[in-house]
Amino acid sequence: MVEMTTATVQAMLDAMPIQAVWSEPIRDETGAVVDFEVRAASPRATDVHGRVGKELIGLRAVEAYPTIAGSPLWEGYLRVMETGEAEEVDRYSHVETGDGVPHRTVWSVQVTPVSGGIVSAWVRLDEEERLTTRINHTESLGNLGWGRWSLLNGEIEWSPQLYAIHGRDHAEGPLDLQDYPAITHPEDVPLLRDALDRLATVEGPQEFDLRIRVDGEQRHVRAVLEVSRDAAGQPVEVHGVIQDISDWHRAAEELAEINQRLEEESQLTARLQNIILPPPDDPFAIPGLEIAVRYFPAETAPLGGDWYQAIHLDHNQVLLAVGDVAGHGLAAASAMAKLRHAITGLAFAEHEPAQILVALNRLLRRMRPDVLATAVVARYSPKDRILTWTHAGHPPVLLIRGDRVQRLLHPGVLLGVFEDVSYTAANLRLEPEDLLLMFTDGLIERPGRDLFEGLDALCAAIETAVRGTTPAERLAAVMDALVPSNTSDDTCILVARITPHNLEGS
Repeated sequence: MVEMTTATVQAMLDAMPIQAVWSEPIRDETGAVVDFEVRAASPRATDVHGRVGKELIGLRAVEAYPTIAGSPLWEGYLRVMETGEAEEVDRYSHVETGDGVPHRTVWSVQVTPVSGGIVSAWVRLDEEERLTTRINHTESLGNLGWGRWSLLNGEIEWSPQLYAIHGRDHAEGPLDLQDYPAITHPEDVPLLRDALDRLATVEGPQEFDLRIRVDGEQRHVRAVLEVSRDAAGQPVEVHGVIQDISDWHRAAEELAEINQRLEEESQLTARLQNIILPPPDDPFAIPGLEIAVRYFPAETAPLGGDWYQAIHLDHNQVLLAVGDVAGHGLAAASAMAKLRHAITGLAFAEHEPAQILVALNRLLRRMRPDVLATAVVARYSPKDRILTWTHAGHPPVLLIRGDRVQRLLHPGVLLGVFEDVSYTAANLRLEPEDLLLMFTDGLIERPGRDLFEGLDALCAAIETAVRGTTPAERLAAVMDALVPSNTSDDTCILVARITPHNLEGS
């Protein structure tokens, strides 16, 4: 076995975060061990009398703790010296008598042979110590401490964490409540004085927040104070809990700033959405049609990719279109604006609906290959009431005739999927007072529900809404019945009423 010097053992214990001492045996003339003297101690080592670290060096076990003689712990010390093998003495009950009153503590001690002596490492197990440890740990986690101020003899007691909150050394002692204004922010001093005055006259705890100065910096604390009274109702003692809420306060301020920025961004987004896609407040007329439009932004992302177009073209033709760019935010809105402007230009260039979709697909593939979109595009001729329409992966146009709803189904692949695609169109002659509904999937989409189920529910709701209405009421009845199913997605709705008079000369 390698022998170590006292200095070496001390250095070893200094580096260990435990309570431990190294002791050498004291022998009598026959060589029998009669005591152990502490030669080195860890900084955290604390005995039953409160002596700490190097204060333990030089103490002899039997002299300092007489009741240890003949105890299970003493017998363990002797066995380790004899066998050279480590041993644990679990739940050793130690009794010391002070002021004629026995005090019992419970310990777990690990005894290890080291360099001709023994290292004793211990943990206190009795409930009082464990409770104190738990309270101290709780105070540290919550950054709060407790205090007691006697109004009779001026005695003050603070928990360790209260010293830490106020940046005070234990040697400075605790702070009297009457001295508290000296460290309180001037604007908060009236609040503090009012709370202290109310303690004497008002039953129950007083809770208040203060700003205090600690080591040159400002801290925010929350105090809850309550008075204990004697039998005559006179205040005798103040008990209180004080918590450092500086981190919480900083987080609250940062959150308020973030919310302010989000509110400003939301308002800017709403204005931008209205600039890109201004929804009319009331129905408007274009040749042969009365148009009503409604846009519902997503609750979580007010800037979306849904769009519509309804515009009078040359030769007394009308363009009707609704589309949906996947995603939200500026990227989706930018792609939406490009498609909406492109479709208008293509329509004025007298492209047919199928040709328009081919061009829109090419535009997406060239300018935004990361974006997918759907669209339904229609050209309406008021002269003969012929509707020519085509789809690109979009929900079908709904035709409301009388009190029945018909789905105008037509095949067509999404925009932006393939480089080269072709689309076909279908034609239908409309009747006066027919209604056409174009919409995006937010109207029928709901988590956990099939889109076809949503479409069935929409058709049923429309049939119920128009049943028994007059021709003049039908457009408003349908608009009132259209409520988005998915508030996390934006929704665009366009309803066109076929006006009964002939607008050929318009």
